[in-house]
Amino acid sequence: MSNSATPARFASEGKSTRSRYTRGTTSNPTDRAGEEIEFANQPALSDTWISRMRIFVAPYFAEFIGTAVFVLMGCGSNLTYIVLTSNAESAWVGNALGWGIGLMLGVFVAGGVSGAMLNPAVALSFAGFRGLPWIQVPFYFFAEFAGAFVGALLAYACFAHSLDPFDGYNRQIAGPFGSAGAFGNFARPFIGNGAAFLSEAVGTGLLVLGVFAITDVNNFPARSCTPIAIGLLLTGLALSIGYPTGYSFNPARDLGPRCAAAIWYGADVFTFHGSYTWVPVAGPMAGGIIGAAAYEAFIVSRRALVEDDKSVSSSVRSSVSIEE
Repeated sequence: MSNSATPARFASEGKSTRSRYTRGTTSNPTDRAGEEIEFANQPALSDTWISRMRIFVAPYFAEFIGTAVFVLMGCGSNLTYIVLTSNAESAWVGNALGWGIGLMLGVFVAGGVSGAMLNPAVALSFAGFRGLPWIQVPFYFFAEFAGAFVGALLAYACFAHSLDPFDGYNRQIAGPFGSAGAFGNFARPFIGNGAAFLSEAVGTGLLVLGVFAITDVNNFPARSCTPIAIGLLLTGLALSIGYPTGYSFNPARDLGPRCAAAIWYGADVFTFHGSYTWVPVAGPMAGGIIGAAAYEAFIVSRRALVEDDKSVSSSVRSSVSIEE
């Protein structure tokens, strides 16, 4: 997921991307509303092919690290929810907050460099509607999946010794001692794949709709509070409609950890619950596009309406003056 104030900024600014890393062309912080970091105080890079390569890969490494941080904290929250709580149902709020704060931190880490989409569904939506170059989309996808995979590995490493007494050294996917759901999502046993697909699509659609609104400079942007707003958005979605499927809303967040879980839980993590793996991948991708399209089609900001009204008024005045 999807998520800074200008998610496609780094990739779409063209030559201005380079100016943030070379001496003498650093932007003036006073000209960047809502930003508090003094870019001019950062060490400059000399103009070499190595520096240019670092600039080229910077957004993808940022996306990788941001997603790894997000998934590490989220999977850690899941493991705490499953393993270390005597009443797991009462820990649902803490679990949702863990994922929301993890997303917030991931956006803080990567937002100024990659835009911190941290979600292939969000990246696809920004490519379709907000100007992210399509040629960069596969690189974002790969960075997000790789970051999610590494974040899940780190979460498992942190909790391995806690899992041992919980399941008696026998890793299980489901049941009273199942813990694979801490990594890849699985719908509740009473939820079919069709209903789960709908739930994931609706949740991701709301997520992308919210991200578009929060980052729309012509609407009511969160600006410097964007990471907090997006983290709370995910927490709110988790608490409101996330229970049936465990709220993936993010193909990378599910598939990356699921691949990591296969190391300990076996290949059954891909076929369990009626080959459920496709649901948290296809559902979010479809829902994200629908949410983005709905925002772009139906939400017209007040500023845009005012500017349109001014242009209409000026054209009317011009036509009147010509007639006179």
